Amino acid sequence: MKLIINGITDSSYIDFENKLESNIKEDAKYFKLRDMTINYCQGCWDCWVKTPGKCVLKDDYESILSEVNASELITVITPILVGYESSLIKTFSDRIIPIIHPYIEIKHGEQHHVKRYESYPDYKLIVLKDEFTTDEDITAITELYERKMLNLKAKLIDVVCVEKGADLDHVINGI
Repeated sequence: MKLIINGITDSSYIDFENKLESNIKEDAKYFKLRDMTINYCQGCWDCWVKTPGKCVLKDDYESILSEVNASELITVITPILVGYESSLIKTFSDRIIPIIHPYIEIKHGEQHHVKRYESYPDYKLIVLKDEFTTDEDITAITELYERKMLNLKAKLIDVVCVEKGADLDHVINGI
């Protein structure tokens, strides 16, 4: 199964979203974050201590988190806003922390969390560019995701950059 996490914050890319939504395959679950109620991580760490592997916040994120480890691929879709991923994707990323242990191990001279589960899904990042997006923005967000994957025990298998108004068929077919 595949998860598609749409972190587009407004209707700026409505053509892309409409085409994407009409082409969702049977083996995929689609989450449009702006239509969901997802609270910010409270930093309580109960997901590590009181309810291991589960966030104590009761909101729509529960439906996403319950699917994460059952999936083989998570496709994250985000516009670049002020050189960074959308606030919706940032919240999604913050709330995924229950899938790893709080314990730390040293790998390649760096501290990283210990795996909670046997396997983890790969990630694909779709970056939506506008006229203000720079090459430095793309490099920064790619490096950010490469670092995130180290702690999430996952692989970033692809980064696809999409220009606003570009032909989207190849991108949507690849999801």
